[in-house]
Amino acid sequence: MDDKDEDPLVLKNLAVNFDYLMYKINDHISNLSEKAHNAVSAKQDFVNEEYLQKQLNLEKELNEIDIILNKCNELELDFMKLDQLYLFVEDFKLRLDSLEHGFKEVSK
Repeated sequence: MDDKDEDPLVLKNLAVNFDYLMYKINDHISNLSEKAHNAVSAKQDFVNEEYLQKQLNLEKELNEIDIILNKCNELELDFMKLDQLYLFVEDFKLRLDSLEHGFKEVSK
């Protein structure tokens, strides 16, 4: 018997072709899966690194804010001192005016 007589519908070739097609589909899916996994891993690493950098930068910015706040507090204290000095000078002027007025009264 001939090969064609044993398999008139060419089922063996069809089965081989089907198996090969399934193999190629599986291979393609595996490749896509690996690429997707690599892309997700790379993105996750990038996000984690960016988050870490932002955290480190945040710490630096918080330190800078603390320094600025301390300087602001020092400035506020200096302004309060200037206000007190202004009050002292105004009081001193009033006393001098009073003394001058008193001397003028005595001198007359």
